[in-house]
Amino acid sequence: MRSGVGGRGSGVGAPVLPTADRRPPPPVPFSLALAIVVAVMVGPAATGADGPRQSAIGTPAPAGPPAQTEEFAPPAHEDWMLGGVHGILPRARGEWIPRFPRGKPVDGHLAGRRLLLTFDDGPFPATTPGLLDILARERVPAVFFVIGYKIVDKTDQRVGRRIVRRMAAEGHVVANHSMNHPQMPRLPEARWKREVTDAHQALRSVVGYSPTLFRPPYGEINGAIDRWLTWRGYTRVLWRYSADEFRRLAAPAVARSILRKIRERERAGADVGGIVLLHDAYAASVDAAAILIRRIKAENCSLLEKGDEDIWRFVGFQPFFEPINGPPLADAGPPAATADEIEEARRWCRENRAELPRILAIDREEDQE
Repeated sequence: MRSGVGGRGSGVGAPVLPTADRRPPPPVPFSLALAIVVAVMVGPAATGADGPRQSAIGTPAPAGPPAQTEEFAPPAHEDWMLGGVHGILPRARGEWIPRFPRGKPVDGHLAGRRLLLTFDDGPFPATTPGLLDILARERVPAVFFVIGYKIVDKTDQRVGRRIVRRMAAEGHVVANHSMNHPQMPRLPEARWKREVTDAHQALRSVVGYSPTLFRPPYGEINGAIDRWLTWRGYTRVLWRYSADEFRRLAAPAVARSILRKIRERERAGADVGGIVLLHDAYAASVDAAAILIRRIKAENCSLLEKGDEDIWRFVGFQPFFEPINGPPLADAGPPAATADEIEEARRWCRENRAELPRILAIDREEDQE
């Protein structure tokens, strides 16, 4: 049957084809399809809370990153200077972050009666928590040079990671002591670099910032390693005072060996301040740290009784730090103790007056093997 409209010979329009005879529409040109995709992707990003933002040339400007919240601060300069920013943990805005990048190599010497305690090779679950308790009780800062393999993100190293987090939370400086404690100058260049960078990443994954202090295992260093550490952003740190801990001496003997070296320099009229090296691997060394701290503080009681306010102080790393491209430190001698430091020393003497004879008795005891 034929339609009355548009039928053959009607002269009106073309015949209506059956559905099966219809042809697909022509394909969309590639350039048009690409423009549609780009418009869909860019469109939402170009719209802010108040509508599209205009760029200088009149087209919508892409949206910026989300606004920084008040609770967290952005990564510090050395975080991205020493590595990628990916994986950096957010930090509370008020958190203190040690920033000592690219300093001149530190040999451990310091003018004045100022000491910095440093501890190598940790953390040790059996001894380091007790050491942290001592430092908290005596209100003494320290630097911990940590071995990287002890804090990698594995089940059997979770205790070590918690200890290192506690170090940072209590205001101590967490520093790099290599990944596996090798004699670095004896390694090929690629391997000693990995010792530093692998430990660096392990430490940053725990404390949330990039460490900037490095102590070479055994204190062994050469020019190539030193130059590379500086380029990498590190400050290399050695020490002035150490004890023969590996002979497994009793704690009083370990403390006395350091006190003896300090007195020898004092008698010679040389600078007595500096960095003390101990290892928290040994219970005797942890106890020796407590003895040393209290003996030095007891010395302040004698000084103050004589009217001498040039007291001993346990300091952080800041007095040792000198930026490699910065102006040289002023050679004006050690700064005088502040009024707060003197009052703190007097308070300690009052609170520990009954114990002073026992603390001072260490000077008369014989070394115990």
